[in-house]
Formats: sequence, structure tokens, C-alpha cells
Amino acid sequence: MMRTLKLVILLSVIFYSCAYAGVPKDDRRRDDNQQNTTTFYEEGIVYNLPRNGFEVMVEVVKMTFIPGPYADYAKEYIGIVGVGKTAKTTWKLQSVDVDVFSEADPAAMFETNDSIVGAVSLLSNGIIGGINVPGADSGVEVLGNSLLIAEQLTTHSFTDLSSDNFYEILVDPNTGSETFKNKTTEVKAREAADYIMRLRQKRAYTILDPSDVVPEDGLAFKVLVEEIKRVEKEYVELFIGKTISSKHQMRYIFVPDENDVKNEVLFRFSEENGILPASNISGKPVFLNVVKNNISKKNAAALKASKNPNEGEHGLFYRIPISAEIEITDGMNTLFSGRVVVAQFGEIAPFPVNMLNDDTQIEYNTQTGTIKSISNK
Repeated sequence: MMRTLKLVILLSVIFYSCAYAGVPKDDRRRDDNQQNTTTFYEEGIVYNLPRNGFEVMVEVVKMTFIPGPYADYAKEYIGIVGVGKTAKTTWKLQSVDVDVFSEADPAAMFETNDSIVGAVSLLSNGIIGGINVPGADSGVEVLGNSLLIAEQLTTHSFTDLSSDNFYEILVDPNTGSETFKNKTTEVKAREAADYIMRLRQKRAYTILDPSDVVPEDGLAFKVLVEEIKRVEKEYVELFIGKTISSKHQMRYIFVPDENDVKNEVLFRFSEENGILPASNISGKPVFLNVVKNNISKKNAAALKASKNPNEGEHGLFYRIPISAEIEITDGMNTLFSGRVVVAQFGEIAPFPVNMLNDDTQIEYNTQTGTIKSISNK
């Protein structure tokens, strides 16, 4: 009986040992300790391909007309008719230009295989810079719409109103006391007109009459004539008014998706009020159109598919570039037109698996996500 019991125990030990030998080490520990353990895996590097946005720079000119204080007497004293007598501000579109910037495309985010983790270089914005090459970084840039700030005009646009005193001194013959009396606007206008004529005569005599005393130095003579012309212009403006011009810039940021952009209203423009928000229908709309090259798009879509069954194994992708036509118009006139590669219009393709090894150096174009160069160390 005892021999039979020992045989049963021996067979049980042999059976349990054989069964336990096929269990993984982690599972054995789990069975022994009756608790779960975490299994760690190697991770890849997450990166983005870039997408492109447009920074539209608009320059406008603000022209403010200020009527002259003697406008009512322009015809009578200097012979100029039809001068403006009402202040007015007008705006003019001066120029439109476009810059392209790149940022990480949230729709083109990938993870590399753990085998190339140590070879990946990234920019600070998450865009891939290359494999086995040092990454160049331009830093973080703030992009946004700027505000149009109107230039404040001086309160006193005309400061030199006459070449004579603005007042008359009246003397009482009995007492000898003096009384100051302000001249009327008409009197001051007549004095200003007389001064204009004296300036013109002086300029004419200086240039034409050899008996007049003029500076012998040619440069001094030129300065004299230019100064006479400047003062004359200021006095004529007292009658005809003056226009003050100032330039202002606006910047607009627009990032398209992978589809064409058609008649996107960037802003509105009014000759009376200048640049207005797109929602303000009192201005004329300015449109942005970006249309991809459909032939290139079709060909790229046909070629992007890899014949390798292990395509994308390393998690490394690039873009096939697609160009586009960009146009900014006010509906009738073209304000800007050009051609540009738009990253998100391109097709994403896997990098050839059999080309990637420890000696392969891949440099990306961080603006478009295309392959810039491939070489060996």
C-alpha cells in the first residue's frame, strides 16, 4: 500500500513539472503570486507631415483731405475755382502679397517603428526633419491677423496762416492807449495771397534777372529756390486745402484643408471706411481662390500605392507634391495671382522599406513634407 502511494505521488510531480515547463516565465510568476504584471513594449516616435497656410499681406493708403481755412476766397484772391470745402477721407488698395508658412498637419500624424527611434529628427512643432540627419529648427512663430490702426491726424493742420500779424493796433489819439483788434479771415486771406505773389516774383527774379543778388554757390542757389517753392506750396494750400496720406498694413492667415478653395472671403473693402471684416456687408468682398492641379493630383494618386506588401512597416511617410493656382480678386480685378505647392493637396506615400537601414540619410523638406535628399553615411 505504501509503495503504491509513493508511485502515485511521483507520477503527479512528473506530470505537474511537464505541464508547468510550457508556461511562460511571466505566466508562472502570475500563477505563483496570483497577481497581474505589466508587459512593456518599445514605442515609436510620433511625428507630423507639414501643411501649408497663407499669410496675406494687404497694404492700403488712407487719404484725408483737409479744406484750407481760406477756401472761400480762393477764386477771388488767387484765381483758383472749384476748390474742396468739405473734409473727406478715402481709402485705396495699394498692394496685395502672399507668403506661405508651414505647420504640423493634424490630419497627417504617424508613428515610426521602434527600430528607427534614435534616428528621427523633429522640429519643435512636431514636423519630421529627417532620418539620420541633424534637424534644423526655426523656432516657434506666432501667426495671426493684425489690426488696422488709423493714423491720428494733428489737430492743427495749418499753422502758418499769414506773413503779417494777425491783429491790428489801434491808437487812441486823445489818450495814446493801444487797442488790439483781430483781423478778419478775409483780411488774412488777402495778405496770404499777396505773400504768394511776392514769393513767385522773387523766384522769377532769382532765376531770370541777372541783376538780382543770388548766391554764387550753385548748391545754395538750389536750396534757396526749393525753399521758396516749399513756402509757396504751403500758402497755396491755405486756399485749396491739403491731402495727407498714410500707409497701413493688414495681415490675414488662412489655412486650407485638402480641398480646393473657391471664393473664400478674406475681408471686405470700402473706399470710405477702408478694410472691413468679412462679415461687414457694407464693403466689397475680396476673394481667395486656391485650385490644385488635377492632372498632377490624379497621377500622384495612381503612383502612391506601394507594391511592397510590407508598405509602411517603418511608419515613415512622405508627400508627393501637388502645385496649385492661387488668386486674390475683388470680383472684377485680379489683385494677386501665382503658383505654389500646397502640402495638404499632395498624396501621402510610404517610404520604400528596403531602402531604409542604419546608413540611410533622409532629409525632408519641412515646408512641404516631400523628400529633399536620400544618401548614405
